[in-house]
Amino acid sequence: MCLIIGVPLTLLGFFHLFLPKAAWSVYRGWGRLWASDPEKINPDYNSGTAMRVVGLALGMGGIVICFIPKVVSYFPS
Repeated sequence: MCLIIGVPLTLLGFFHLFLPKAAWSVYRGWGRLWASDPEKINPDYNSGTAMRVVGLALGMGGIVICFIPKVVSYFPS
């Protein structure tokens, strides 16, 4: 589960955290594809901060997914 879900989630989180402008441009591209560009909807949106928050959440989620099974295995029932 760690390699399938946790590691990609963590990598995606680091991408959002350290490259927020690149991540935001991906979202803008998807928005243009669906004719709902986020920059046109709300031009004053603070995308850099939002991408960093998403990056922290994704990164922490991936780390938790990888380490919870290891921690639980130390406490046999």
